[in-house]
Amino acid sequence: MSGAHGPSDSGDGVESTRREGLLGRLPDPTFLSLLGFLSIPGYLFPSLRPLRRFALFFLFGLWPLVRGFLPSFGGDEEDPTDWVAIGGKSYTRRSRLSLLLLQLNPFVFVQGVLQLAGHVPTLLRYRGRLPNPDRFAQATAYRLPFGDGASRDDATGDADSGTAPTDGKTWTVINGGPTRERSHSWSILAQRYALDFVITDEEGRTHTGDGSRPDQYYCYSEPIRAPADGVVVAANDGHRDGPRAGGWLDLRQRNILGNWVTIEHADGEYSFLAHLQRGSVAVAEGDRVERGQQVGRCGHSGNSTEPHLHFHVQDRPNFYLGMGLPIRFEDVASAASDDPDDPRYISAGQRVVPKAD
Repeated sequence: MSGAHGPSDSGDGVESTRREGLLGRLPDPTFLSLLGFLSIPGYLFPSLRPLRRFALFFLFGLWPLVRGFLPSFGGDEEDPTDWVAIGGKSYTRRSRLSLLLLQLNPFVFVQGVLQLAGHVPTLLRYRGRLPNPDRFAQATAYRLPFGDGASRDDATGDADSGTAPTDGKTWTVINGGPTRERSHSWSILAQRYALDFVITDEEGRTHTGDGSRPDQYYCYSEPIRAPADGVVVAANDGHRDGPRAGGWLDLRQRNILGNWVTIEHADGEYSFLAHLQRGSVAVAEGDRVERGQQVGRCGHSGNSTEPHLHFHVQDRPNFYLGMGLPIRFEDVASAASDDPDDPRYISAGQRVVPKAD
């Protein structure tokens, strides 16, 4: 998770609160960066050289990065994650510094360009009428992708640790929601309705000690579970977990997702579970999984400022070509909602407890 979303950023954001106000109501400038692709023929054919001027539009792809450094204008709504003890000036400085340095990482840069390029077929596919909570009807019943404290580790038979409400620790949505104001990454279409989860204690802390090591975080190494029945279409393991946490991004990351699992649940519904712990991925491409089955463990791999689970559902199996989909969970035992007509949409700031299957 990072403090600001850039074109070379996975869009994750423990530190990125949803800024309200004037800037949040303006059309998203990021889409102007797509005009930059018109410059490509100018570099291939001398007769089309004037088209090279369109390359300047690629600068709009930096808007999510710049946006993270700007103050809120005209916003008077409180941040729903204020009660979570994440951030502070030093955390923000580390996050922003590492984010800027990360733009020099060629793997991350290429993946950022691919994310922007993937917007073109997505916008054409939907003819500009992108899925939203009013237009999208999900075909799958999803559960929260983790245990409730009473669940068992499929490998050892031990109970999931640290997630039971009885010990004061619960999974918490730190980033994301069904609206633009709460969106995980509105500018990045695949992750528009993504959610980031951490575990918090009664004081809103996400870790013990000083939080400088991944293993100090409550959610680190917690079992992660399939949100619904399906077939694994992609699984990646072997990416290291970032050696530092507390705001630092891994400058040597090779993939912004880190270790991840992609599951097909229905036609046009693919879930992504990312930033898993290295060596924990328990499934492989082609495996059929059942709802609640352990697929890995929460980690700190890829573009992550501290251990967390990144989860989203999109309409294509390819991370770069998919459109994010707003989904509801049927097993949330205690969570307020931004949508009074359907209390199963969840968003940033909510503690969420899965009902037992």
